[in-house]
Amino acid sequence: MGRSINNIIMRFKNIFCFGAMLLFMSAANAQTAKKFLVCGDTKVLLVDYNKSKDSIPEVIWTWDASQATDLSEDYRKKFRTMDDCKAINDGKQILVSSSSGAIAVVNLEDKKVMFVSSVPNSHSIALLPDNRIAAAASTNKAGNKIMLFDIAHPEKVLYTDSLYSAHGLVWDAKRKSLFALGYSVLREYKIVSKDALQLKNEWKIPGIGGHELQPSPDGGHLFVTEHNGTWVFNIKDQKFSKLKGLPDAENVKSLGQIKAGQYIYTIPEESWWTFHVKFSSPERVFAFPGLHVYKARWFTN
Repeated sequence: MGRSINNIIMRFKNIFCFGAMLLFMSAANAQTAKKFLVCGDTKVLLVDYNKSKDSIPEVIWTWDASQATDLSEDYRKKFRTMDDCKAINDGKQILVSSSSGAIAVVNLEDKKVMFVSSVPNSHSIALLPDNRIAAAASTNKAGNKIMLFDIAHPEKVLYTDSLYSAHGLVWDAKRKSLFALGYSVLREYKIVSKDALQLKNEWKIPGIGGHELQPSPDGGHLFVTEHNGTWVFNIKDQKFSKLKGLPDAENVKSLGQIKAGQYIYTIPEESWWTFHVKFSSPERVFAFPGLHVYKARWFTN
């Protein structure tokens, strides 16, 4: 009888240990699983970092605006130059903007366009509470401003505020703030109603030609790039400092970091585009021949 009880106890221990091992492996895989978005020309790509070999990316999802049957011909033309792409809603949807003049929200699963609207020389896009969409309209006779939309009414502009060469947008859920980057300033907006924003703060950036704006993994800083280099803005201290551990190149078009510390970035090789997506800490380079890559973003943090 004693042996039987001991055998049962040992079996339970083995089962428990095996289950714990599976949970540990599952958690480890979740932590090491890395994917990133790439946008350029008419396309947005999702790449599996771990399954890619050498410099050859393993593309696991593609949205090509030129092939999107739920877009009108006029809108397909407005997505010729994809310049920003961000995962939202736990990766179920992708925010897309194009300097050819439009923004969109695309489902990852079925590639349906759930929202589309015209934005002159759009360079960035952000999802706000209450299904609001903010867009940065850059240099254009009808641009140089921040625009606010309701997803349910895509063609109606709820609010605008002038911002010369608007290029970057980040919604900070913790602070309930929208940060916006222009040619020479970084701004902070607050929501004052479902249909309006209000400028709260403005800081002069350390340079001109503000381009990229992305949150740090710790949520306390913003990555900022301008014509001459890359910076980190401490939101609490309201101070800029040089970003260390990354090439301080001109015209960095996109820059991001995951919690593990690895950076993803793009630097133009010809005019405004590149054919490579680069990583730092650790270093790696992926080639995208034939695609005029503008930005690349971590899909998850």
